[in-house]
Order: sequence, then C-alpha cells, then structure tokens
Amino acid sequence: MVDQMHGQVLEENNSCLTPNLDKLAQKGVKFNRAHTANPVCSPARASIMTGLLPHNHGVTTVTHTVDVDQSNLRVEKEHWAQRLKDDGYNTGYFGKWHVERTNKLEDFGWNEYALQDGVSSEYINANKNHKDSIDKDKPHLFIDNPPGYSTTPFYGVSNMDTEERVLGLVSSKAKEFINKEKGENPWACFVSVIEPHDPFISTKKFYDMYENIDLELPKSFNDDFADKPNIYKRGKKVFENMTKQDHIESIRNYYAMITEIDYEYGKIIDLLEEKGELENTIIIFTSDHGEALSSHGIYAKNLAAFEEIYRIPMIIAGPGIKENKISDDLVSSMDLCPTILDLLDSKEIKNIDSQSFKKILCSDEVNTIDKCFAEYDGTRLQLKQRVLWYKKLKYIFNGFDFDEFYDLDSDPDEINNLINSEEHKKQREMMVEIYWKELKKNGDHSLYNLDNNPVMKILEFGPKKDQ
Repeated sequence: MVDQMHGQVLEENNSCLTPNLDKLAQKGVKFNRAHTANPVCSPARASIMTGLLPHNHGVTTVTHTVDVDQSNLRVEKEHWAQRLKDDGYNTGYFGKWHVERTNKLEDFGWNEYALQDGVSSEYINANKNHKDSIDKDKPHLFIDNPPGYSTTPFYGVSNMDTEERVLGLVSSKAKEFINKEKGENPWACFVSVIEPHDPFISTKKFYDMYENIDLELPKSFNDDFADKPNIYKRGKKVFENMTKQDHIESIRNYYAMITEIDYEYGKIIDLLEEKGELENTIIIFTSDHGEALSSHGIYAKNLAAFEEIYRIPMIIAGPGIKENKISDDLVSSMDLCPTILDLLDSKEIKNIDSQSFKKILCSDEVNTIDKCFAEYDGTRLQLKQRVLWYKKLKYIFNGFDFDEFYDLDSDPDEINNLINSEEHKKQREMMVEIYWKELKKNGDHSLYNLDNNPVMKILEFGPKKDQ
C-alpha cells in the first residue's frame, strides 16, 4: 500500500510511468472507481484493516493530532490479519502503521514488523536526510510557514539513492521477510510506504525520466470555486502564489515518486517469481487516499471531496482472479477486509459497512456494485463531510456549508456543482434520500439521531419519518 496516490495516475492516457503496475493489471483486475472510506491516513488505514467506517472503528482523525487516548484502533475491532494469523499464516508488516500508538502489532495479528512510526531511528534518519538532500540547483519550492515554524519543502529533487530513503528501507525489509519463507506455511506481507505523500521529493534518476514528457495542468485547475463551499476557497488561498511552473514541477515530482514506487514494487514481484511463488500469491496494490495535485488549484487530501482525493488506485491479481479485467464497480477500500478473508476462505468479520467483491474478481460479473459511501470528520480542518456515490452521481454533505452534487458522467472534473439546479432536483432528492438511509444503516448517530439533533429536521431534504 502506498500513501496519498490518486487513482487517475493509472488511467491509460495519464503521463505517469508505471510499467510494473501496468503489467500487474494485465494479470489481474484493475478498478477504475475504487474510493477510500476517508481522505486522511489514520481513519482510512483503520477502515482497510477492519472493514468499518471511521465512526464505527473509532479512528476518526489522524492519530498524532489528538490526545494519546483518542483516535486509536482498539484491539476489539477485529483486523483481517488476526484471522489469517489464527489460520496459520506468518504475517509481516513493514513501514507506516499510523492507526494507534502502542506500536505492538502482535496485538493486531502481525507476527513480524518494522515500523516507520517514530519508533525506528533508521526510518527517522532516512526521512530527514531525504528532505535535507534537495538539490538547490534543480527546481524546488520551500514554503514559509508562520512565525515560529520552520521553512518546509513542498517539492524538490534529491540525489539520494532509493536504497537510502524510506521507500528503499521498507522494500528491503519486506523482501527479507518474503525470502525467509520456505513455502511450508502460508504468509501475508503488508508493504506500507509513505510515498508519494507530500512533500513531493523525487529521486534524480526518476525525475529525469520525465524530462521529455509534456505535463499539463488538470482541466479543473482554473475553477473559481464560485459554487463550492467556503472552506474550499480558504484552502485555495494557500497555493495562490504558486506559478504555473511550480504546479508543473509538483506534478513531475509526484509522478517521479510513483515511478520509483513502481520500480520497488516491481522488484518484490520479481522476487516472488524467482521463488516460484508468483502464481500462488494474491497481490493487492492500493493507496489509503488520494491527492488533489493541483486539481481545482489545490493540493493535499483534506481540503475538499473531489475525485482526485477520494478515488484511489486498486489492482488485485492472483490465483483464481480474472486476468486483464477492468471494473467500473463502486468498491470501497474498506471492502478489502471482507474480500481478503473471502478469497482465502477465512472466517468472516461481520459488520454492516463493507462487503466482499470476490465475485467481481473471480467471475465475469461487471457493474454489480453501484453505491459507495465515505465520511470525514475533520483533522486540522474541522469539516464534517459525508460522500455518497450512486452510479455516476455524487452527493457531498458539507455540514452547514455549501453541499455539492455532481454528474460524473457529464462532468468528470466536478466543475459544475448542481446542488441548486432545478433541472436536477429529482436526482438530487433521490441521492439525499439514499444518503439518509445509508446514515441510518451504518449507525451514524452524530448526524442521524433526530431527537438529539433537532436542527436536522429543518434541512431542505431531511430524513423522512420512515427512513
């Protein structure tokens, strides 16, 4: 799993170079419309592990932004790794954890682990050295933070080799784990790298691969946000002094980081092939969430609810899985938990939020999942947001700010907010009705409990009595 990679980079017409992931997609199923359950790291990762929405697993914000007893994954919220461990799998976790603070992964089903989360000087030093190694003679941008804070890099090019940075360390530890396995017992390995998370610092070797590739700004770049929530407008101001070249360089460095990831993951796949285990190994590639990457003129992952932020890459390949299949099913990252257990015939973890999509992977079925749901309760920006996808329609509840409604078929770049369109009133009402039913089903009482939230009764399209 990678961190902060949006799904658009795997589209055929995208300029990002991903030869190994493209090869993996040919051997399995690539999902065009996979979405994260949450747009920030900790809740999204906990949802992947438990199959639950954040309000049900308890990790509702990024762990390091709150008190030590808040937003920590509890042991009683069952993790699919616990099931595999019970089934005799040797389990290994390497890299970014970021869902709780004990860092005792044996309590969550992992036999072996080497974490990046502030517990390993090896990781800490590699990350610091990489940020400090930006070549000032090459394009770079540093952000001046408010007084009292240090200047931080936004993008830049490093002369460090992959093996010296966190990506290389995580990859090498994962390969050591796999190499030890003799094929006597089943195993599961979670390779969790922090790239291509900001700051966008690429390695020179991969940055240079984009020297002769013309990169373009997204079609939505000049969105004036006239019909968007106010908090989006405030967030956009942070980036208004960036030049067009700054934006292009950000994209170039981001893509270069992904190409480097592709290279390292390719080496892991090659190792499996050398060991003769590729054909009997299920490989899942995905991200915890996306990155705006200059779409609508913004960056980061928690300033808005655009597709670049919520739509994630997802490729799954392995025994019994269809080859060279492209799916437009609306799957969620939290669906990975029941799907993994289903694929491995392990005992399911019963919950109300997710579902296995094994049938999509192992049969010719297409377009069988037409609904997806996600939530966000703010991190540093306290925006209460709920997102519903139904077929090609998308509704975003923004608390008491401007709601959003998009037709992704006619407006894939989400430029035109149809929330006040009379022409689309019936569609909007249908989406809001589905939305309230979804809240009731998943037990989101922070919004649904009308007795405790009487003001909800006066919303234009509130829940009906029988919902």
